[in-house]
Amino acid sequence: MSSDNVCLDCIGKDGNDCCIDVYIILNPEEIHLFKKHKEGFIEVKDGGLFYTTKGCPYFEENHCQIQLKKPLYCKYYPVFITGKPFIHDECSINSNYKLTASLRKEVVELQQIYPIYKRDWYWEEVKRELQLQ
Repeated sequence: MSSDNVCLDCIGKDGNDCCIDVYIILNPEEIHLFKKHKEGFIEVKDGGLFYTTKGCPYFEENHCQIQLKKPLYCKYYPVFITGKPFIHDECSINSNYKLTASLRKEVVELQQIYPIYKRDWYWEEVKRELQLQ
């Protein structure tokens, strides 16, 4: 991941947990991390989705327990790497974060490797997909 990313922790500066009401887009190499979490997980074309309002099962004591192998979708946060990349406007660090040309290029390269990231995903669509399972 680019060294441009200033979001090094899984908790916001104001102490709010970024991993509670969350959805995660998983590429095929990451599905195994969430497949055992039947509630909130579904496989879709080119990858998988995980959604929970209870909190990521790997987030404990304000720390990601799978920090070194967490999904790319989490590693790149507050940048959404699906569809046209953008910065999450509710992130507590977004005012200090810039979507640089090098980071945009990195995301485009990821989208070439993993087609699931080419698609725009929004809360409503993720919830609808999970209800159809």
